[in-house]
Amino acid sequence: MLSEDNITGKLSDDRFIKLSRDYEQEQAQLKVVVETLGQKVKQQEQKKTNVRKFISVVKKYTDMTQLDATILREFVEQIRVSDTYTTDEHEKRVKIREIEIVYNFIGAFDFEGAREQSQTAQDNNKRKSA
Repeated sequence: MLSEDNITGKLSDDRFIKLSRDYEQEQAQLKVVVETLGQKVKQQEQKKTNVRKFISVVKKYTDMTQLDATILREFVEQIRVSDTYTTDEHEKRVKIREIEIVYNFIGAFDFEGAREQSQTAQDNNKRKSA
């Protein structure tokens, strides 16, 4: 259409060049957006697959009575232990060491954050029903 308008004289050469350039820039930007979104979709699909794998491992051990090395290896990828530190300079006997558990398939899980979200959801449900 642009080229026809340019040929017939409805569109000047300068205007045709500017519109063509704008069109090409927009196409390049859209191509980048499509690639980025495609990568994000792949990442989300991988996360979904990982969560499914984790859930299948959890279901496998729902009646577990004892934690042994085999079960631990299925659940845990690594355990990170920090150096000890104190939060109070006056009380050096109290030492803190942080432990982070990185689970297979889902990575490190924020149990405290999940607990808070669950509590907030419960509180909201109570308010709605009251």
